[in-house]
Amino acid sequence: MVNEVEVRIETPTPEQHQQLRVKAGMPKRSDKGTIKGLANTLFGVCLYRNDEMVGMGRVVGDGGMVFHLADIVVDPDCQGLGLGKLIMEHLMDWILKEADETAIISLIADIPADGLYKHFGFDYSRPESVGMEYQWNQD
Repeated sequence: MVNEVEVRIETPTPEQHQQLRVKAGMPKRSDKGTIKGLANTLFGVCLYRNDEMVGMGRVVGDGGMVFHLADIVVDPDCQGLGLGKLIMEHLMDWILKEADETAIISLIADIPADGLYKHFGFDYSRPESVGMEYQWNQD
């Protein structure tokens, strides 16, 4: 399967981004936020099979001190075939060329994808720190 995939170093279009996220069961982002966010991508990779995007991943951050991996998504019909690993290889190759050893390189891992990220040197930050996010719609 990996041999049948074309790797393109690019940021997905807003439409591609939304479609793949929704197909993979992830929440849809606002159109306004998606357009603004994608324009601020530091590095992006998209995987295509028969001219259809089947995977994506992005690096966001300030380009010096903080690098965050985001939107690592593989089409559910293509999961388990090594495409997540292929995306990560490209993202990490780029980051390790751009970042130095003092940079923070982070991601939020959905379970069970944490196993994939461990192969690339990521580990849980707790107990020293934990990932947190602002919770919208708090009553």
